[in-house]
Amino acid sequence: MKRRDFISTGMTLGAGLVVSPILGDDVAVSSTGKQLRVAIAGCGRQGRALINACLRIPNLRFVAVCDILTSAKNSAKFYLESEDIEVSAYTDYAEMLETERANLDAVILATPDFVHAGQAVAAMNAGLHVYCESPMATNAGEARQMIRTSRSTGTLLQIGYERRSDPRYRHAAEKLVSPESLDLLLGEVTHFETQANRRVHSELIWAERDTMSPEFLAKYGYNSMSEYRNWKQYRKYGCGPCATYFSQQFDVLEWFFGVRPSQLHASGGHDHFTFGDCHDNASVLLTYPFPQGLVRGIGRVWTTTSGGGRLPFEHLFGTSGSLQTSMSVEEFRVFAEPGLAKWNEFLRRGDLKKMNVAAEGEDPNLIRVRETGNVVTYLVPMERPDSVFRLHVENFVNAVFGSEPPNCPGELAFASHVLAWAVDESVAKGVSMNLSDDMFVI
Repeated sequence: MKRRDFISTGMTLGAGLVVSPILGDDVAVSSTGKQLRVAIAGCGRQGRALINACLRIPNLRFVAVCDILTSAKNSAKFYLESEDIEVSAYTDYAEMLETERANLDAVILATPDFVHAGQAVAAMNAGLHVYCESPMATNAGEARQMIRTSRSTGTLLQIGYERRSDPRYRHAAEKLVSPESLDLLLGEVTHFETQANRRVHSELIWAERDTMSPEFLAKYGYNSMSEYRNWKQYRKYGCGPCATYFSQQFDVLEWFFGVRPSQLHASGGHDHFTFGDCHDNASVLLTYPFPQGLVRGIGRVWTTTSGGGRLPFEHLFGTSGSLQTSMSVEEFRVFAEPGLAKWNEFLRRGDLKKMNVAAEGEDPNLIRVRETGNVVTYLVPMERPDSVFRLHVENFVNAVFGSEPPNCPGELAFASHVLAWAVDESVAKGVSMNLSDDMFVI
């Protein structure tokens, strides 16, 4: 699929998923001052981050919280009540849906990966919209079921790829690598790299008061308290850290360029943790069929130390310069080959800001063709938002109310999930993988 065709298709998908509000008669659209009534399932670290972000969204109101861990559930309830928000607290997700269905418009899922599909499908079949943290599921079959249920019920399924709502990433997609700008800024794309670093840590433990009985754990799919606390490292419960990082970073390439790799080869293993069975590090070589020819790149998730101090980043290289995107303000940069005065167009439009200091009396932004040597560094002229979680959930709320398209419906997140699962398979089997179009069909 050509880049322009893909972008057009993606825009059509997004526009088609601006849902008509499927809300109760007593809840109107946001312009009336009414609120989207929401429950959150999963009150751990990610759930708490989402709760904090949602408290700053004026047209969202929490109705219920749910978690099988009593202390997490109660903590979320008490915290919301300290903000004068009365909520009901549930241990069992199915019970919450049955009891609160008439009081809800949407659910937010911050639960372990292996229950996402069942919980999302149940909510959508009940007529509720779903915001689901990534990874959206543990395999392609589950992900397809979620997307198909969203389509058949007319409900919105938004996946938690927060980069898609980050104004800096959106600026890059719309102003720097758009079909009209790409050749001027980067020239021909030649290579790319992505990387995420994680530190090795000890097996997570738990307080005595949080101990759940084997019978109770089995009811919710867990073998033991140790596996419950460390579920991210076990294939039974999640996609593993490598797939989690790869899926979001590969989505940037899918989003920016509208192409998918034709082949990949990965190497890695379970090398650093003494518990769990998920790969804890992986490096993958990918080949993309760009219109001008093959583009090769590497993706890395390294679990040794986070001491390098770099947040996950994506770096795209071209014949005229390169673009580095990142969740870090300091790492979000554009680099020009020296002497390329054609980049002045981006400066005049305000799409870039030059880092270098000019001589007295000179415009600090314009490129001077006499510049040689090191690349010239530019900034994207905007700061990282205080909370990309808030922006992404806010987009979900607005999409439900029909005031803007969703930034990351399930259809747009699916392809990068498929790639991440393929990397995991390549590592496990030690083989190269040819990627067919059929793998990406929903």
